[in-house]
Amino acid sequence: MVRKPVGYLLTMLLIVSLSLLGCSTSSTNSTAPGPNNEAAAPKEKNELRVALSVSPPSIDLVKTSTTVALQVGWHIFEPLVTLDKDYKPIPMLAKSYEVSQDGKEITFTLREGITFHNGKALGVEDVVTSLLRWKELSPNGKTALANATVTAKDNDKVIIKLEKPSGTLLTSLAFPQQGAVIMPKEVIDAATEQGVKEYIGTGPFKFVEWKQDQYIHLEKFSDYKPLSEHANGLGGKKEAKVDHIYFHTVPDAATRVAGLQSGEYDFADELPFDNYDQLKSDPNLVTVVVKPQKYVGLIFNKKQGLFSKAAARQAVNAALDHEVIMMGITGNPDFFRLDHSLMFQEQAWHSDAGKDKYNQKNPELAKKLLSDAGYAGEPVTIITTKDYDYIYKSSLMVKDQLEKIGVKVNFEIYDWPTMVSKRSDETKWNIFFTGFPTYTNPVQTLYLDSRNKWPGWYNNPEMDALLDELRHSIAFDDQKVVFERIQSLFWDDLPAIKIGDLHGLAAHRNYVKGYQYFMDSPFWNVTVQ
Repeated sequence: MVRKPVGYLLTMLLIVSLSLLGCSTSSTNSTAPGPNNEAAAPKEKNELRVALSVSPPSIDLVKTSTTVALQVGWHIFEPLVTLDKDYKPIPMLAKSYEVSQDGKEITFTLREGITFHNGKALGVEDVVTSLLRWKELSPNGKTALANATVTAKDNDKVIIKLEKPSGTLLTSLAFPQQGAVIMPKEVIDAATEQGVKEYIGTGPFKFVEWKQDQYIHLEKFSDYKPLSEHANGLGGKKEAKVDHIYFHTVPDAATRVAGLQSGEYDFADELPFDNYDQLKSDPNLVTVVVKPQKYVGLIFNKKQGLFSKAAARQAVNAALDHEVIMMGITGNPDFFRLDHSLMFQEQAWHSDAGKDKYNQKNPELAKKLLSDAGYAGEPVTIITTKDYDYIYKSSLMVKDQLEKIGVKVNFEIYDWPTMVSKRSDETKWNIFFTGFPTYTNPVQTLYLDSRNKWPGWYNNPEMDALLDELRHSIAFDDQKVVFERIQSLFWDDLPAIKIGDLHGLAAHRNYVKGYQYFMDSPFWNVTVQ
C-alpha cells in the first residue's frame, strides 16, 4: 500500500485540473458512435485496427529508438535471435548458433527456405550487410560489435569475431528496440541518411501503405515460414492470423477511448488511468494492465547549460518528491511503483545500489546545491508533449517542484515527432522526459554510454569503462558486481533521474483473441472472432 504524502490533496487538485484539460474522457456508452459522432466505419471481417497515441518518425528500426516504431516494425522485420519469455536469446532467422570456447566467435547457421517480402530468398550477404549497418547506426550495435568483424561462410553461415569475449552480445542482438533486424542487401545499399526507402523484411506481415498522421497498413505475408515450436516470448511459432493490420495515429486520449468503445478500433494503448474503471466495466472490452511497462526518466542536457554541472543535476534530484510525481501521472497507486533500480524488481539484475539517493524530498539541500552550481535565475527549458499522457503530466509535476526551489522554468509543448527532433539539438532544451523499456542487460541503457551519443550526451570515461567491463564479463555473478558499481555511479553523477516504474493500461474488444503482452504489443498469433 502506498502511503499518501503530505501534499496529497494538492496533488489531487492538480490531477483534477489535468483531467479538465482533456487528458481523459467520461464516455460510458459501449455502443456509442465514433469520435466524429458518426457510426463506426464498416470493418473488414479479418482485419485488426490498432489505435496508437503517436506516429513513428520512421519504421526503419535501426534509425530510431522510439517505442512506437517498434510497435509497428517488429511485425515486418526479424533478427537472427530473439527473446523467450524469460528474456533469454533463442533462434529466430538463425537455425542455430555456436559460441567458440574462448567466447570470441559466434557462428550463426541460417534457416532454410526463408524469403523476404519481395520474394528474394534470405542469404548470408543480407545478414552480413544488415549486421554491419546495425553496428554503424544503432547505439546498441555500435557498442556490441565494436572492433568486431562480420563475415559469411559457405551459403548458410555468418560469423561474428570479437576482439574480447562478450557476455551480452546475444541478448543485445535479440533486444528489439533499435534491433539487429535483417533486410535485403539491396535495400540497405539504396538507403539514404534518412533511412531505407523500402520497408522489406521477413516477418509475418508486410508493409503496404503509410498515410502520414492517419495510419500504417500491414498485410499478411502469405509466404511466411513460421517456426514449429510453441510461441515463446517473442519467439517460437508466429503466425499472421488476420489479413490486415491498420495502425491508426490517434493522439487524443479521449478519442482513443471513444473509438475503442464504439468498435471503431479493436485495440488501443496509452489509455488514461482515469478511465480504468469505465473501461473495466464495459462488457465489450478486455482491459490489459502491464506491471511494469516502463520506467519514467528525466533526461538532462549535459552538453551545455546549467545541467552540464553535476551539482545542478544533484539539486534537481534532491528536490523531487517521486511519490507526488507518480501520483500526478496516474492518480492511482495501483499503476506505479517507487523503485530506484535501473533494472526491474522482476529481473535478477535488480540492485539496491544508490537507493539512499532516491526520492530525497529535500528542498533545502536542493537550494544549496543550486547555489553551489552557480545558478543565477536563468530559465530552464523543459520540452514536453501531450501525445504521451505520462510525459506531459510528469513534466508538469517536475515544473511545479522546481519552481518551488526557485528555478525559473520555460515550458514548451510539442507534438511527439517535433519533440523527438528538438531533443537532438543541444541548444533547444535543458530537460525532457521519456519512458525506458525492459532492458535485457544494463549496457542497453541508451543514456549511459557516451559512444551512443544519445540526447543528453553523457560523457563519463569511468562509466564507459564499467560498461565495457560488464560487457566482457561472462559469468552473471561477475556482471552483477559490475552493475552494482554502474548503478552507484549513476546515482552520484545523475546523467538522468529515474522517477518510478509505470504500469501500462491498454484495452481491446472482447472478440480479439490470443493477445499476449511481452516487451510491448505483438499482434502475430492474434485473431478477431
